[in-house]
Amino acid sequence: MAGFNDRNGPLSNGSKPFSISNALKSLSSFGMRYDDLVLRQSQAIGPMEAEIGYGQMNPFGVDNDDIYGAFAAMSMTDTNLRSNIPFFDQSYEGKREELRKFSLNDEVEDILDILCDETIVYDEKNFFCYPEILGIDISDDVDKDLNKYFRQIYHYFGFNSDQSAWYFFRKFLIDGYLAFEIIYSPDQKEIIGFKELDPITLIPGYNHDDGKKVWVQYKDDPVKERKLYDSQIVYISYSSITTASRVSYIERLTRAFNLLRIMEHTRVIWAVTNASFRMKFVIPVGGKSKTRAKQSLSQLMNSYKESVDFDWESGTLATDGKPMLQFSKEYWLPSKDGESPEIETLNSEGPDLSDTEALKYFSDKLKHVSKIPYSRFLYEDGGGDFNLAADGMIRDEIKFGKFIKRLRSIFMEILSKPLFIQMCLKYPEFTNDPQFKSQVALRFNEENVFSELKDMELMEKRLDFIGTMRDSLMTTNQETMEEEYYFDQEYLVKKYLKLSDDEIRANESFKSKLKKKTAEEPEAEDPFAM
Repeated sequence: MAGFNDRNGPLSNGSKPFSISNALKSLSSFGMRYDDLVLRQSQAIGPMEAEIGYGQMNPFGVDNDDIYGAFAAMSMTDTNLRSNIPFFDQSYEGKREELRKFSLNDEVEDILDILCDETIVYDEKNFFCYPEILGIDISDDVDKDLNKYFRQIYHYFGFNSDQSAWYFFRKFLIDGYLAFEIIYSPDQKEIIGFKELDPITLIPGYNHDDGKKVWVQYKDDPVKERKLYDSQIVYISYSSITTASRVSYIERLTRAFNLLRIMEHTRVIWAVTNASFRMKFVIPVGGKSKTRAKQSLSQLMNSYKESVDFDWESGTLATDGKPMLQFSKEYWLPSKDGESPEIETLNSEGPDLSDTEALKYFSDKLKHVSKIPYSRFLYEDGGGDFNLAADGMIRDEIKFGKFIKRLRSIFMEILSKPLFIQMCLKYPEFTNDPQFKSQVALRFNEENVFSELKDMELMEKRLDFIGTMRDSLMTTNQETMEEEYYFDQEYLVKKYLKLSDDEIRANESFKSKLKKKTAEEPEAEDPFAM
């Protein structure tokens, strides 16, 4: 059994409860912004605490006036106090099924494909990202282990054997949540695999015995209930990057798409309705009683009545159960005047729906709410222009790039969190090192090196500007009476090259390593020396 059980003695199946090491317990604060001291010093009441209410029993069975009850209440707000938890949304399960069905529409599928292709870009080695340490110095051994463990974790997810990362990201955009169990070796010193979990079954909580953050699965089910430390769970939520009350990305598309579909349906209905040749029949019923006239007309109508069925999902049309549309439609009307039947043709008059401006408006509306640049939908032009020049990047592309980065910042946790935990298991000194935790990152591949080329072009222009600034202004040293540069080079680099202090230190570290390596290497003998 994964996780641990707070009941004493053996489990109902006779097995022993899973015993988790202190190392994993200590890592169960990963991603949390609070601890016991913060709780004890807090004076105000948080939103979740107010919703549950002090003096009552919270879902974990402890009084909210108790310090542990407050911790549990804060935990229910999620690890970073900003993500929704589907466990608390009673309507989420039904909403998720509707969102999954909604994602099967052609237009929505196309939008999802564009986002997934832009975010998850595989290289020739079938990697879509690589580990990266930002701004801190690490030894060669740590760097080797970092890359080794990353490849192991990448392999355990199955990302190197297929494109499952692409499909997981697509599922994340649809469902809004992803959850995995981190499975450890028997000695709990190494991660050996992952198991996908249903996020709706998980709720964050607090273990009263050791004061650690836990995830409770299938709460209140005595057979299924499990408690797992935070170091055993990877949990990501789309709501953490949006201020709107949306559980997933495609939920923002529903209104615009449904309005577009209505406009499309009106055109289809109009085209189908007016595709038939209409005829009016006037049937004399003079001399017959009202009852006999209705009977005669009813008999005629039943003889010529037709049933037209249109399947909106498949786009098929059936007339009287047959996959065809009749060319003509006939209307039989009684008349007391006249002695002979009258037959005439009816004109198909009605609202003019040939104008596509309204349809185009709602189509553009759907493209706008998708956050994807409009130019990428210009299929008649091959999907829009691809311009590598700096002046060719439109503002929509810049906004779209930032949106992709926000999506990646969430999705990367399914790899970065296990990687950080594995590094802490190998190097315990990193466990309480906030600098190391914050600097473990993933570098995603970019499609067609588009962003990389843009950055290179921008960097080139910055370098030219810095060189011009430095060389254009000189001053005279009053002591030596020699000319020197007015602007300091380091100042210009930091201000205009936009390098951070961490990046400058990293550059200096590489320079020092190169000098050390050069000094240690023996000088090559000159073969022509006498």
